[in-house]
Amino acid sequence: MTTNSKTNGFDENETSPQEVGSNDPISSALKQVYDEVANEPLPDKLNSLLEQLRNGDKK
Repeated sequence: MTTNSKTNGFDENETSPQEVGSNDPISSALKQVYDEVANEPLPDKLNSLLEQLRNGDKK
C-alpha cells in the first residue's frame, strides 16, 4: 500500500515544521527565555542539597 503525501496533508514543496519553528517569533522568544533561565546560577540551598546527595550525606 502506497501513501500519497498530498492526501496525508503534506506537500513535499512546503516548508517543514522544523524550518518554520526556527523563524517563528514565539519559538525564538521561548528559546531565549529558556536559555536565560538555564544560565542562572543555582541557589545556595539547592546547591548544598545537591552536594549532600552527591556525597551520600544523611543529615
